[in-house]
Amino acid sequence: MNTTIIYYTANVEDEAFEKRIRDNISEKSNLPIVSVSRKPIDFGLNICIGEQPVCYSNLWKQQLIALKAAKTEFCITAEADCLYPENYFDFVPPRKDLVYRYSNVWVHWKRKPKFWKKPRCEGAQMCDREHWIERLEAMIGGHQGWEPMEEHPRNLVGKIFGVDDRHIWKGDPVISFKTGKGVSGKTSLSKEAPVLELPYWGDINSIHNKMFR
Repeated sequence: MNTTIIYYTANVEDEAFEKRIRDNISEKSNLPIVSVSRKPIDFGLNICIGEQPVCYSNLWKQQLIALKAAKTEFCITAEADCLYPENYFDFVPPRKDLVYRYSNVWVHWKRKPKFWKKPRCEGAQMCDREHWIERLEAMIGGHQGWEPMEEHPRNLVGKIFGVDDRHIWKGDPVISFKTGKGVSGKTSLSKEAPVLELPYWGDINSIHNKMFR
């Protein structure tokens, strides 16, 4: 498969927790990995940017660095606070001019024993590498350095891909964790009622204990 995993992290999560996230990715996929981090990590081809501000605009700049370092036709995201199933990494996009977003993402706050459905997740999407680079560069607009961009991130994210450029794909659930240490503890949620168990992964207590033991 002509795809690279781009993994980006601010290295703010508990080290043991993030190691379990990386181990899960390695177990579920044999795709090449480019990781971009604020501290050196042993994960695929690692590019360390140093202790830069933690913000959304630098997240996108880390994505851009990883995309430019990758060599494959497509790239797929992986974040330091998400669990992915095998079939997340098996998708082959039918078109190169669209971003494909995973539609089966659930969030678990560390102190709330439930799963809530999310409409989308920055860490669960896939795109043609060159098209993605083009769109990110257009959004960043020549902004230099690592100081946060002035515009609010909610306004910026909609500028990466237009509404007509977005498509979805679906497989087993992706779980996004909110530990209180990431760039934001807030997130948008879908209208579905929260659940205590997810197909493929099991019940909330077993997942919580596995990840936060």
